[in-house]
Amino acid sequence: MNDATHRQLVLLRHAKAEDPEGKVDHERSLTERGHADAAAAGQWLREQGIAPDLVLCSTSARTRETWAAVVEASRLGTVVEHEPRIYNAPPERLLDVVREADADAITLVVVGHAPGIPGLAVELADGEADDAVEQRLAEGYPTATIAVLDVDTDWADLAPGAARLRAVHTARG
Repeated sequence: MNDATHRQLVLLRHAKAEDPEGKVDHERSLTERGHADAAAAGQWLREQGIAPDLVLCSTSARTRETWAAVVEASRLGTVVEHEPRIYNAPPERLLDVVREADADAITLVVVGHAPGIPGLAVELADGEADDAVEQRLAEGYPTATIAVLDVDTDWADLAPGAARLRAVHTARG
């Protein structure tokens, strides 16, 4: 890969989901607030000029609904792969999934769950981010939070501490 190639990894935690008794976790849907927050996430991504080439999304209802609301609000449609390994995955498994991403994807979005998504953001960050951005990540990663990391390597070579944390944003609709 050309060293000048700049990649972006966008880590999105799903928006607020319902918690009804007796419903299987994998099938939990977004709440009304969750739909609004996911739409706000889509608007923020568009405002930042972040247009994904590939989206890797957990198979859960809440992650699929989150990305659908992002696309509806932003018109940032692209190829979406529903990846079962993302569902409630730890950071190490998420990193494996990212490493297997299509090498041609310059901007990659992963839509998943806590604690894996925030854990991966922390694990990948090189500690060189602006203090305010680092502080924002340290304060927590509520639903509909997005971390944007700059990556200067192939996805296959991504390693802990090898990405620059550029932004952390919690979307609220």
